Amino acid sequence: MLTIKKYIKYLEYLLIILITSYLYLSNIELIKFHPDESQWITTSIYFDALIDGNTQSEIWEPGYWTLTQPPVTRYIIGFARKLSGFGTDQINNPWNFSLDRQTNIAQGALPKPELLKTARTPMTVMAVLSIFLLFYIARKYFGVLSAYILFILLISNNYLAIHLTRALSESALLFFIIVVTILIYIASRILISENNPIRENKTRLIFLLIIMTSIGVIIGITGGIKLNGFALLGVGTVLFTIILFFSAYLTNVVIKIKILILAFIVMVLTITSFSTFISYNPFLYNNRIDRTVAIFEWRIHESTNQRKNNNKADLTEKGIVQRTKIVTSNIFNKYSTLTFKSAIIFNIGLFLVGVVLSLKKSVYFIKGNKKYLPYLILILTSIIVSGPLLLTPLNWDRYFYLPVIFSTIFISVGISLILKFIYIKYVLQQFTTHPHAHS
Repeated sequence: MLTIKKYIKYLEYLLIILITSYLYLSNIELIKFHPDESQWITTSIYFDALIDGNTQSEIWEPGYWTLTQPPVTRYIIGFARKLSGFGTDQINNPWNFSLDRQTNIAQGALPKPELLKTARTPMTVMAVLSIFLLFYIARKYFGVLSAYILFILLISNNYLAIHLTRALSESALLFFIIVVTILIYIASRILISENNPIRENKTRLIFLLIIMTSIGVIIGITGGIKLNGFALLGVGTVLFTIILFFSAYLTNVVIKIKILILAFIVMVLTITSFSTFISYNPFLYNNRIDRTVAIFEWRIHESTNQRKNNNKADLTEKGIVQRTKIVTSNIFNKYSTLTFKSAIIFNIGLFLVGVVLSLKKSVYFIKGNKKYLPYLILILTSIIVSGPLLLTPLNWDRYFYLPVIFSTIFISVGISLILKFIYIKYVLQQFTTHPHAHS
């Protein structure tokens, strides 16, 4: 039976979704067009080939489009396009970056407004869901104050509003990262809910296997959005290693069994993720290993070419100090929600407060306090998934959106902690010291 308190909480969640939907969905057509959107929409024809069963078509042969990015984003755009009635004959031509804007428009590379809005819609919906899930997680595990601060910071960030609503991969990648971390949390709680879960409870073992398989499948989908989605394998592996070997849990399980459990988990995650990655991409049906390796190698090759063709954006030519300054400024000033004068110092300070608190709570979890598990998952995900992006060779704005989101989460935790400290230190202390003054 639903209580009034639960009704209020559900109403609260509904309002969060409605506010975010209004701010994001009502402004899709106002977002500045990015030429990459043209190419993603063009290549959504791969979705048509897939659902028509044309897995042996020549479009799946090795080439730029089959090598340059995994196809999940194309499928999402293709699905939205088909759902809205846009056929392949209504798709724009791919944008040619060697030509100027007017020439590209003349050659039909600019999507029609209706088609562009259709392609952006699923990405915007996933952005809304991502913000809601982040709010929900923060409210449940980091506190109500942290949740609302995070929500306000996220929806007021124009940089995120732009990059999470374009017909590109950023929004989909964020959404599936969040889904995977939620499932990893569930799997971890199953693993530590009893002292000896594997040998004494077959039902929980089966449920754990189902969750692990689901995690692997979704990691395979996430890797099919962008290859760095496979970094989630590292999050799961490191987390379960900490739980099995370095925490206060499963103390009655012998080392040999722990090794077998970890090997089993890694095997399931790896096999299911890469099997999923191959299953939806007909390009990989022949020479699976060689072509999978070729996709990863092509990303390195393309990154090298992009640096050559964009000297001003190349960070590899800069010294470590200058490069650090640029990356730090991008995350804590240029693309941050709080961008006032000297904001970088303010943001870094709040960020460090949030990180220190999260590390402290992570240690509490390792020592045996289960409720602090989300802090450890946050730390590991930010380091393993977001951390490598700090080493990006190119100073392109959209390459920083995950570090910006994770830093915003830590900043919200930091602000919340400081506000609570001020309240306890000064407001409550004053009230208890002079109780009659407030009567």
